[in-house]
Amino acid sequence: MNCKKFFATIILCVSIIVACGNKSENTATSPPGYDLSVFEKILLPDVLLEVSGIAFAPGKFDSIYVNQDEDGIIFKVELASEKYHTSDFGIPGDFEDIAIQNDTLLVLQSDGSFYGFTLSDLHNRRSQPFAIYKKILPKGEYEGLFADSLTGSYYAMCKSCKGDKKNKQLSIYQLQFINGELTPVKKHIMSTEKILEYANNNIAFQPSALARHPLTQDFYIISSVNKSLIVVNNNWEVSGIYPLDRKTLMQPEGLAFDKYGNMYISSEGDELQSARILKFHYSNDR
Repeated sequence: MNCKKFFATIILCVSIIVACGNKSENTATSPPGYDLSVFEKILLPDVLLEVSGIAFAPGKFDSIYVNQDEDGIIFKVELASEKYHTSDFGIPGDFEDIAIQNDTLLVLQSDGSFYGFTLSDLHNRRSQPFAIYKKILPKGEYEGLFADSLTGSYYAMCKSCKGDKKNKQLSIYQLQFINGELTPVKKHIMSTEKILEYANNNIAFQPSALARHPLTQDFYIISSVNKSLIVVNNNWEVSGIYPLDRKTLMQPEGLAFDKYGNMYISSEGDELQSARILKFHYSNDR
C-alpha cells in the first residue's frame, strides 16, 4: 500500500469512528436511569380528558393532584385504584398547571395569574382560594409550574413570551412567598438553540411542563408540540433531548417525580384514547 492509500484509509477510519460517536450521542432514546419504552399506565376518567398539570403532596405518593385546563376543579386521584375526589372552586379559566409546597397548592392560569389553596380545604367538594394573584408575571402565555423544596421557590415557565422566539430562549420566573404575598424574585433564561436544532427548526419550542428530579437535581421539561423531553442542569443548560412516543403520549401536559425518582407524565386524550398518566421507573443501574 502506497502512502496516499495508507493515509486515505486512516482518514476514512477516523471519519467513521467520529460519525459513529456522534450518532450514538444524538440518538439516545431515554435519559439516564430511565427506559421510556417501559411504563405503567394509569387511565384517567373522561372528565379529565383534557388533563393538564399533576403534582404530589410532599411525602405522599399514593395519590396525585390533577387539574384540567378549562374548569376550576382540582382532582385527587388514587394511583392504585384510579378512584378520585374533586374539589370545585367554581372559576372558569385556562388553567395550565399545579404545584404543591408544604400545605399550599397553587394553580397557574395561562395569563400568569395564580390561585392559592390549602390542601386541607381541598377535602371539601367546594373550595375557595385563600388568595388570587392576578397577572403578577410579565405579559405572555404560561404553561408550566413547579414547587421546588430545594430552594423554597416556585418556577413558572413561559410558553410564549415577548422576545423569546426571536432570541431562541425560554423565560422561567422564580417566585417566593414574601410577607404572605407571592412575589417574582428572579428571571432565568434558557437557550433553546439545541432544542430547535433537534427539531430541525421546523417547530417552535413551546414547553408544557417542568419539574426537578429529586435525586440528580436536574430540571426536566416537556414539549408537547415537539413531543420531546429535555433535561437541563442547574445553570439552565440543556444536557439531553429525548423523543416521546406520540402513540402513548398523544399530548403530554404534566410532569412530576416521586421521591424515588420515578417519573410521571400526564397526557390528554381524545374520542379514541383515554387521558392517562404514564409512570416511568427510575434505576441507577441503567
